[in-house]
Amino acid sequence: MPSNMKSNKYIALLLVAVLLSSCTKVLDKNSLNQVDSDAVWKDENLTRLFLNNIYANRPGFDNGNPPIQDNICDETRISGTSGTPFTIMSGAWSATSNYFDYWAYADVRKANEFILGITTKSTLKDALKNQYLGEAKFLRAITYFDMVKRYGGVPIITLPQDMSDDLLVKRNTIDECYQFIVKECDEAAALLPDKGKTQNGRATRGAALALKSRALLFYASQLYNTQNDPARWEAAAQAAKAVMDLKQYSLYGDVRRIMLDKSNSEVIFEVQYSKPDKEHGWDAQAKPLSIANGIGPKRCPLQELVDAFPMANGLGISQAGSGYDPNNPYVGRDKRFYAAIVYNGSEYCGRTQYTNVEDPDGIGKSFCTNTGYYQRKGVDETNKGYSSGKGSDQNWIEIRYAEILLNYAEARNEATGPDATVNSALDAIRTRAGITAPLGTNISQDSMRSLIRNERYVELCIEMKRYWDLRRWKIADKPEVLNGKQYTGMKISKLGNGWKYERVVVDPKPNVFLPFMYYMPIPFNEIIKNSNLIQNPNW
Repeated sequence: MPSNMKSNKYIALLLVAVLLSSCTKVLDKNSLNQVDSDAVWKDENLTRLFLNNIYANRPGFDNGNPPIQDNICDETRISGTSGTPFTIMSGAWSATSNYFDYWAYADVRKANEFILGITTKSTLKDALKNQYLGEAKFLRAITYFDMVKRYGGVPIITLPQDMSDDLLVKRNTIDECYQFIVKECDEAAALLPDKGKTQNGRATRGAALALKSRALLFYASQLYNTQNDPARWEAAAQAAKAVMDLKQYSLYGDVRRIMLDKSNSEVIFEVQYSKPDKEHGWDAQAKPLSIANGIGPKRCPLQELVDAFPMANGLGISQAGSGYDPNNPYVGRDKRFYAAIVYNGSEYCGRTQYTNVEDPDGIGKSFCTNTGYYQRKGVDETNKGYSSGKGSDQNWIEIRYAEILLNYAEARNEATGPDATVNSALDAIRTRAGITAPLGTNISQDSMRSLIRNERYVELCIEMKRYWDLRRWKIADKPEVLNGKQYTGMKISKLGNGWKYERVVVDPKPNVFLPFMYYMPIPFNEIIKNSNLIQNPNW
């Protein structure tokens, strides 16, 4: 493990960079290029600026441009038939070209510096000191989680490293990493305030417990829980229930505006944006060419996602009695469908949007949809003030309450089978979606598992969650999922006074996801620098 040596020069340089890029007013008692690192821990403004710099690196809407995770699974496709997502889907990625690497030890180092400094040097009042310590632990925990879900076990480094330290650290085991993340979450939760008692966008007790819920759900899942130990599922269920028992969060009533109305009742942790200081391209990257001022759509929903949305009566489109009409396929679906999907003939951005082959925005046209659908979820249809793929400032919701309910339902079902609490969690989400019929009581564990997985699919769609679910469930390598599968869209053309619907293949070639790909390659440069880092097999 690294030593406890001070890194004053590092802190001073970091602080100068933060101050120069910050709009926050700071007392000018020190010259910006003569900042004493010890001064950071004696000045509340400087301490907060250091912490804010760690927050600033959290991925959000700008996590991948073009966006990747949604476009390499069964949710969406970027317009066209080439580009980074298609390269990944073809299996053409490696230790030198993993297109969404997250070897985030620069962020870990910042958190380590902050935690050491605030615990050993800070003269702030205890309440504020503890809150900031809790926030730093939360940020370190979520950074480690995002690495572990990619690479498996990674080195756990908790103190700032100095050049005199042994930098050839080894990887910790997956078990050790998840145990560390859970411990960090528990310690953070004990220090953090509740929702409403701190500034929006900062970590809270609920955020730390919610991250613990997510981490334990992953740890209990098939990729890691190879013996299907029910105790892991029970721990995940209890972690989700701890968030529910806070009674600080609720499902937001307007399903269309969950991602538009900032810091609403459902938000547990969000990455904040505000124009012009920090903005993203969500709106510009969703709309068709005729609206988006030359920016083609980056996430066109696949037919498989469209088919996953249930009818308003709660039945799937292939179930008897659902009322689904293949000749009128967009009638009678649940509210989430209309909140997420722009289909042929729907109202969008103040006009009727067509996607049929005869329309200028239709399937097959350059820089337009290649699936027959456009994205509505999270899109501000009134926003016209963007250019060059920017100009949006919706907050990125990293964790919301619906995920916690889904976490609980999945973990409880896997631990003990379906019960009234599982039904209650799912019914709350489905009722918000306008589904009129509650779930029945005669549902098997296997059937409930399928139902829960489909609910995660539609509820969390286009939120960069699905790809990781397919991996943790260890089904991504199945031929019906991501290995050998070619996903589809809907070619719609005029037929008399109606429409002809024809399912068409979107992917130019079969997807490739082999078993060794469940753990991504550690970046080649890191392997070269550290001889004790063992690469994941077959990379």
